[in-house]
Amino acid sequence: MKFNITTDDAVFYVNEKNRTVTCVIEKTQFLLVEFINSEIGLFPSVSIFHSYNDKLYKKIIMPNKFVGVATCSENDEWNVEIGKLIAFSRAKDNLLKSFFKRANTYIHYINNSLDEAIDIFNKLGEKLTENCAHRHEYINELIGPEEDVEQNSNL
Repeated sequence: MKFNITTDDAVFYVNEKNRTVTCVIEKTQFLLVEFINSEIGLFPSVSIFHSYNDKLYKKIIMPNKFVGVATCSENDEWNVEIGKLIAFSRAKDNLLKSFFKRANTYIHYINNSLDEAIDIFNKLGEKLTENCAHRHEYINELIGPEEDVEQNSNL
């Protein structure tokens, strides 16, 4: 998925009387989730992602609409095309700020999850290592002091 929002994705409302152009970019709610799915590939669909982690899903869903407004001052010459570009730029800036804010939330969540996983596996590794040591001690007690578990590969 290419993250490329263009003026084709926007709707413009021109108010010549007030000398304003408003740009609305809609259907943006799942932009980050779809980007994660396509570029990182962690979740095959929005619905699976939502069911996997509802709390995170709610944090990274974007607003469904972004708006930018360009107002022509009385000292400037009224130009609809320039107004559209300015309004679009402002709407897209708002969208990108939202996108990266939520992307940082996602990254923070993933980092915390990895830290938790590392802790869990480290504790498991320590416990398994400790259990192995206890088993070796127990076996050495059973077979006697003159033989060692590592020397006796038949066990």
